[in-house]
Amino acid sequence: MKKTGWILLIVAVVAICGGVFLFTGKNVPGQSLSSSSSSEPVASSEISSVEPSSQELSSSKESEGVSSLTNGQITKKIQSEVPLDWKKYKLKEETDKPAKVGGVTYRTYSAWDEDYVEGPLLLYSPKDGKVYTYTYQDSAPILAKDDPAFGKKEHTVTGVVKDAAMMSVEIHTTDGHDLTVRRLGVKLINLDNGFKAGQNVKVTYTGVYKGNNSQRMFVKKIEGVQ
Repeated sequence: MKKTGWILLIVAVVAICGGVFLFTGKNVPGQSLSSSSSSEPVASSEISSVEPSSQELSSSKESEGVSSLTNGQITKKIQSEVPLDWKKYKLKEETDKPAKVGGVTYRTYSAWDEDYVEGPLLLYSPKDGKVYTYTYQDSAPILAKDDPAFGKKEHTVTGVVKDAAMMSVEIHTTDGHDLTVRRLGVKLINLDNGFKAGQNVKVTYTGVYKGNNSQRMFVKKIEGVQ
């Protein structure tokens, strides 16, 4: 009996010690710290290091502002900056042959009156959102607001007819240039019998020409002269 009692006492002590060990194991300092550290908020300095800067956000918004213009908004922008009579002219995009200059591909438009294209090409830049003009003889586009093509002052140039077509006539000017100018829808004076090679004419126009480039001329009148 005494031996059995000692055995029971030893078992009881072992059980009590095991329970104490299990209870204290749940509150191991390392485990407690690990749990609490995972639930703590990240320091503000760590958050700011992954957020975009205000400058990056601003640049992003500016980029979106240019690229997000709709076709209708681009059309209105061009018409507001190019001083043509947009009741007379229609703006058409040249989707099959956009101008590519200096590594930039521009949205390219032309102004049509009836079946005739008049004036320089009108370019919208996807890079800076500005409107430019351009002819294929130019070295670079120029801002539409600075283009002398849209001046209203009238000028004249005289020359000799070289060739004539249904919509245009080619003349060799007295200053030595070959200009192809519009005749469709233009006021014609002393030209009842049409244009003939060798005939002297005087052309009244607004805008400018440079060399043989007449794309910035807007012809108002052609007269046959002696």
